[in-house]
Amino acid sequence: MSDPEMQATDIYARLAAELSAGGDLYALLGRLLEPVVRLTGARCGSVSVRAHAGDPLQQLGELDCCPQEAADAGERFVVLPLAYRSFALGEYRFCMAADAVLSDDTAAFHRTLGALLGLALHDACLDRESRQAIVADVHDCVAQTLVFAGMRMPLLEDAIGAGDQHRALRYCADLRQAVGSAQTNLRAILSQRTAPMDPKGLKHALSSTLRSFHDLTQVKVVFDDRAPELRLSASQESQVFLIVQEALANIAKHAGARHAWLQIDHQGDRVELVVEDDGAGLPMPNGALSPLHFGMDIMRQRAARLAGGIEITARHGGGTRMRLFFPTRTAEGVAA
Repeated sequence: MSDPEMQATDIYARLAAELSAGGDLYALLGRLLEPVVRLTGARCGSVSVRAHAGDPLQQLGELDCCPQEAADAGERFVVLPLAYRSFALGEYRFCMAADAVLSDDTAAFHRTLGALLGLALHDACLDRESRQAIVADVHDCVAQTLVFAGMRMPLLEDAIGAGDQHRALRYCADLRQAVGSAQTNLRAILSQRTAPMDPKGLKHALSSTLRSFHDLTQVKVVFDDRAPELRLSASQESQVFLIVQEALANIAKHAGARHAWLQIDHQGDRVELVVEDDGAGLPMPNGALSPLHFGMDIMRQRAARLAGGIEITARHGGGTRMRLFFPTRTAEGVAA
């Protein structure tokens, strides 16, 4: 076996061992830079990846690289793309003599390595997105339910202290229902990797949630449905419902509101949903909601899955206004 073949075999072996062991892929890409540069016959090199499709490349590591030196020496850069199908997820760049020619074996090694690492990057991206989706569903379907249950506890304690058995039993029933709902939702998320949706559809789910919200908070809610014939895919309905649920939870936890409004409208290919309250409003430094707010980050991620967006502004007359907008036809699901 020739020396280049031995080097290629060694790189493949290291790649297979570390990927099968579940190691840090980005750290592996950096560690492979030196042997890949050596095998390529390059003077120096660098490795970069994209966090998401369409994002700019972010450099992970470099080996003796100086672009100006390369230009002064009349050298050229050779790119090894790390791609999955048509998606360029990263690249190795090598600085080589202008007249250097890659051997057939080295070119074949580049193609194989690029394909393997591209696939690994693609899988890592899917795993990351899957984890983020599970975290979001746990937050929206389990944590929020437990928050509402926690808000019932002081009411139960007051009823017990006052000797009001009727109210105490009612709050106990509410807590039992909330804990049961959290358990059911958690099992669905872990087994199906998605949050369960009301089989009767979005409008029924929203109406039920608004009734529960009023019972818990005593905030009067007006539901203005201006799109009675609106039809969305199951995926779209789930994202919309969870966004509304988070908005209502924020009202309950932060706003101190007396009234809230939910409006759905549909014009052409565009859906708009607005949730407003007359409370104190959420913390908005410099007029914009902090990007560190975890629940709001999840709402924005869900809106992005709908190919839409979220706007959070102060409501005219006091309080907060949340506006969700998206097209009825998205990449994730087409309305029936």
